[in-house]
Amino acid sequence: MPVLKKDKNPKSSGLAKRKRTPTLEDEKATPYKSEKLQNDSTVIDMGPPADWVKINVRRTKDCYEVYALVPGLLREEVHVQSDPAGRLIVTGEPEQLDNPWGVTPFKKVISLPSRIDPHQTSAVVTLHGQLFVRAPFEQSKS
Repeated sequence: MPVLKKDKNPKSSGLAKRKRTPTLEDEKATPYKSEKLQNDSTVIDMGPPADWVKINVRRTKDCYEVYALVPGLLREEVHVQSDPAGRLIVTGEPEQLDNPWGVTPFKKVISLPSRIDPHQTSAVVTLHGQLFVRAPFEQSKS
């Protein structure tokens, strides 16, 4: 009687394999590596934490560029204020506070390491919840 050998590479049944859910132990073993930014900017939540708002700051030769994700908010629901000391205040206030997406009001203060020109600072919010702020450095008066 012939003996059947087991196939070393079994055929897929067409069902997707479930990926293992990462645990806290995994995070301790492999810490998150973020890109080192070339500035000393800080972002602080004023009020309840809004971890769903992601902010990155980059320094260029003539300005700071702030990239933020504010998903679920319309452009009229996002406001940016700036002052010469190098502070940007980004606030978001959804029209519908009781929404199923978990979009909550927020206020984030971004402290930049040098002075900026608030009159030349510009901000744009896209339809996809992307915020771009350009804050030029303050020009020294000669």
